[in-house]
Amino acid sequence: MRIVHCISTFNTGGAEAMLVDIANEQVKTDDVTVIILDASYQQYLIDQFDRKIKVIKMNRKPMGKSPFPILMFNILLLRLRPDVIHVHTNVLMKFIVIPFRKIFYTAHALNVPLTYVHRRIRIIAISDAVKGDILNRKNCVVHTIANGIVTEKIQKKNISDYNIKNTFRIVQVGRLAASIKGQDILIEAIKILREYSYDNITVDFIGIGESEDELKKSACNYNLEKSINFIGLQTREEIYSHLKDYDLMCHPARHEGFGLVIPEAMSAGLPVLVSNEGGPNEIIRGEKYGYSFISGDARDCANKIKYIMTNYSEAVDKARNAIRYSESEYSIKNTVAKYRQYYLS
Repeated sequence: MRIVHCISTFNTGGAEAMLVDIANEQVKTDDVTVIILDASYQQYLIDQFDRKIKVIKMNRKPMGKSPFPILMFNILLLRLRPDVIHVHTNVLMKFIVIPFRKIFYTAHALNVPLTYVHRRIRIIAISDAVKGDILNRKNCVVHTIANGIVTEKIQKKNISDYNIKNTFRIVQVGRLAASIKGQDILIEAIKILREYSYDNITVDFIGIGESEDELKKSACNYNLEKSINFIGLQTREEIYSHLKDYDLMCHPARHEGFGLVIPEAMSAGLPVLVSNEGGPNEIIRGEKYGYSFISGDARDCANKIKYIMTNYSEAVDKARNAIRYSESEYSIKNTVAKYRQYYLS
């Protein structure tokens, strides 16, 4: 099968991470090409693709108005003769003017624009939360296929690793975009825990983004400079190697269609705390495999962290059960098998 994935840009994000893993698994059995339309990408991410995958960078000027790159894009698709075109950016559906038989579009987030979705497009949602959001706005058919992770690359916690040391270590992984990812909620929760005399807590934020200066300022204003650490970007290999070193993963997102780091942390055997909305809450199955707090409520977040710390044996039991669940439900092999089944339908 000839599969062509199309995406506008290729910078740090969940869609890009998912596409790397999906394509690397698909190329074991199929011919896979990835087209990046715009000249906006990070080469270190592209380097993560298997060498057998053809990566074509068209280097269109972002937001450019010239029709020539769009013409070349369609000519390229004709030359590749794909059995499947899999689109990962909404606007690209506007640019595909040739009526290919099988075009799939994955909605990677809540509230994605649906302007260019039409009958020929088969829509895939990364969670039931994203599916529900789409159906609330458009009368169409949506198929849910959850994101997958390469579980065998994630190092697991040993039983002895669950003994809390002098410091309770929390990790949060994601783009520093507070209005979406909610890192400011977690910082405020740590401030509240300080008021409860819980001084032995640190948070490592792994990632970069537009809210970094604002978040650092908040940590400084709350006198949390020694408790809040901004680690910056790390490779997935580094993250997968060190998730096991933490005591809790907190994902305080205000709006999240999925949250790839949640099953990653679960696969590492790490207890998880998420906001009670969207994809993250769906992943932990209503606190069966983790804990949740009221979305946007820093005090409830603080109270849940306090509960987890004082009932850590319970949290460990959930985390141990979550390893098996995440590896069966969110394995990249399962995700790719579901994509293949849908491609052939």
